[in-house]
Amino acid sequence: MLKTILFDLDGTLIDSTEAIVQSFYHTFDAVGDPRPDRESIEETISAPLEVQLAALMDRDPVEMALIYREHYYATCSESTFLLPGVVDTLDQLKEAGLQLGIATSKSRKGSEILLAHLKVRDYFDSLIGADDVTHTKPHPEALLVSLTQLDTQADEAMYVGDTHFDTQAARRAGVTCIGVATGYATRLELESCEPEHVVDDMCEACRVILCSVNDLN
Repeated sequence: MLKTILFDLDGTLIDSTEAIVQSFYHTFDAVGDPRPDRESIEETISAPLEVQLAALMDRDPVEMALIYREHYYATCSESTFLLPGVVDTLDQLKEAGLQLGIATSKSRKGSEILLAHLKVRDYFDSLIGADDVTHTKPHPEALLVSLTQLDTQADEAMYVGDTHFDTQAARRAGVTCIGVATGYATRLELESCEPEHVVDDMCEACRVILCSVNDLN
């Protein structure tokens, strides 16, 4: 029986690329370091923030994260938007009686700010951010904590994400995965990770989920 759908956040439900890039620029400017090119920043986006900073700067990533987050929390709402088809998908999944949760490597505070601003927080029964777990994706902890909160077994859930971090976490958690090519990996890159499903957008992901509801319930 399918009862719960978990989602990644960045690149899956929302596009916050511009907010992320500008906060990285601010962090580099604040310490007088030359800015990296935009492509280098975007290549790190799906990783936890401190991992991103360590890859881009030769400075203490914990200290740099404080600078980044202060700017991001103050400005992220200005340039973040829902990806196409998200609200319609959430409506349909709720109407189908499914529980919905988010398992993200973004901080809980950043996630809460954006979900509230975009007026979709109330759709979700659970939110697990990077600061709620010891190990971030591709470790399965965020998914496993979500399942526990929602009283769901792994074979009763699906996870929707846009990167190899998501597909690996789902596999390690024993959860069926839908790779959606709306974020930071191409369809070909997602297919190489061999999730159970690869789709082009959230509307197609919704169809896969609803078909699974009909087949399994």
